[in-house]
Amino acid sequence: MVDMEGVQPDAYARDVEACRTVASNMRVQRTRVYGNDVSDVIVIGAALVFPVAIAGAAVVGGIATAVYDEAYPNGERPEPRMQQSALVNCMARKGYKNMDPNVTVTYVAPMQSEPSLPTRKTGLDTYVAEKFAKATNCNASPRAVLEEKGPGFERYSVQCSDGKTLGLRCEFGNCSKETAGGN
Repeated sequence: MVDMEGVQPDAYARDVEACRTVASNMRVQRTRVYGNDVSDVIVIGAALVFPVAIAGAAVVGGIATAVYDEAYPNGERPEPRMQQSALVNCMARKGYKNMDPNVTVTYVAPMQSEPSLPTRKTGLDTYVAEKFAKATNCNASPRAVLEEKGPGFERYSVQCSDGKTLGLRCEFGNCSKETAGGN
């Protein structure tokens, strides 16, 4: 059961067919548990007493794994409920809303993140410049932009809360306000 509001029937039919194909082609590689902790202790103990047993166990284990992988190269068919889950999750990824309370959809759409701040040029003293701007009550969360960089100095501009721009000159980690004629 899918919410059909605003859905074109032919597009829906194509999406259902594509998801059915995905679900029917799904394969499951089952993990098998051999033995238990007691048998592991016995095998390790035997390997300590008979070092050749380690090599023998490795050979036997390798052969058994190769035979199993050849017998089930693509895995086994999944159970019907796993195929149903794959189908409804495929439909959810395509934007359809499941209305059947007996079917659980595990797919969660990615959250829309807030737009990130634009990138800016930074330098070695960016943190110091922002700390200076905050200390002088220019802005509660200042973002210093590197304007110029030279031997031993960096010039920054910081947009203040009142709309003015604060010019800073930082030399080896020490920042000061820049006057109109330069520092």
